[in-house]
Amino acid sequence: MWLYLIIIFGGLGADQLSKWIATKVLTGSQPIFLIPNTLGFLKLHNQGAAYNLLAGQLWFFLLISGVSVLILGYYLIHNYRQRPLLSWGLALLLAGTLGNACDRLFSGYVVDFIYLNLANLPFLNFVCNLADIFITIGVIFLLGSLLKSEDKGY
Repeated sequence: MWLYLIIIFGGLGADQLSKWIATKVLTGSQPIFLIPNTLGFLKLHNQGAAYNLLAGQLWFFLLISGVSVLILGYYLIHNYRQRPLLSWGLALLLAGTLGNACDRLFSGYVVDFIYLNLANLPFLNFVCNLADIFITIGVIFLLGSLLKSEDKGY
């Protein structure tokens, strides 16, 4: 269980530290590119979910985050010995959920700062943060766990 706690709180710490640095360093409304027109940094305050959906619904997001943490934590506690792939996914989901929930709780918005423009398509152009990346990787691990379970018949 210690490994998963390290993932959760290490991920939360890395997310919060990266957002603090982004807040102190990034200014302006244009991305600072590492890879021209593809990958860079741009600080945004997101008051909603992905693409600022449901902006201004702070209590809704805090409620969803709280319920999610309880459910994810329950499944992690009950599965960490038998299903490591599932547990990695749950731990990453917890780290990401807690990271974005802390932003909402203490600032009223989520700090996004990693700019991605994939294939120059409008729907693949977005700004995210480490918490979002942890959530995405966690979902991939959960899907892998489901596929692995189906292969073994349990």
